[in-house]
Amino acid sequence: MAPLKIIGAGFGRTGTLSLCYALDMLGYNCHHMEKLILDPSQDPEAFKDAYHTRTADWDKIFANYDAAVDWPAAEFWPELLKQYPDAKVILTVRDPNDWYASVGKTIKEWPMDSTIRWPERMLKTRAMARVIVKEGALKDYANKDLMISKFMENIERAKEIVPENQLLIFRPSEGWGPLCKFLDMPEPEAEFPRCNRREDFVDRLRWVRESLENGKFLSAMPYRGDVINVSSN
Repeated sequence: MAPLKIIGAGFGRTGTLSLCYALDMLGYNCHHMEKLILDPSQDPEAFKDAYHTRTADWDKIFANYDAAVDWPAAEFWPELLKQYPDAKVILTVRDPNDWYASVGKTIKEWPMDSTIRWPERMLKTRAMARVIVKEGALKDYANKDLMISKFMENIERAKEIVPENQLLIFRPSEGWGPLCKFLDMPEPEAEFPRCNRREDFVDRLRWVRESLENGKFLSAMPYRGDVINVSSN
């Protein structure tokens, strides 16, 4: 399905899962950390390798996708834009202090109960995320001012690099309007998906684990916001 038509430049915990579901509802097949776990065709190691080399066979990695948001893809958005120069870039944003607090309650530690046997795919993805996210993008989390500065620098970098007509700075709370206008698509009648609140994070991990244990891989299940337990960010 590659080349990518949409590249997400926003950090995790800026509404990327809501955006992913929204793009799916518009007819795209959007990559996201959660989908990486559920899609047996995905190899978490490929992203870890790319992190160290800053290069990869992106067409192969995103063979089944035409959009990609959230980490790990967001780590490579400048490289992806070079690979797919005609792609539209969506930069999800939120209040930086709210973002910092949300990260601290969720993906910074990626809490997984040690008394539970977790599926191998989740463990491999967590190991990849430790390299790219915890020890990469979030390595300075203990320094709030520095971390927020990096968050803002990513926004400014996107403004500098991405052609104005290819960039949407987007808050998922804005709903379908700006997104559909940017993509030149009609607005769906269904409500814009709202999902993955910080207090729901552990429940989502449990849902993913149970899906894997029950053999509900991505290729065998509908993947839309209206069939998942969703709520506001």
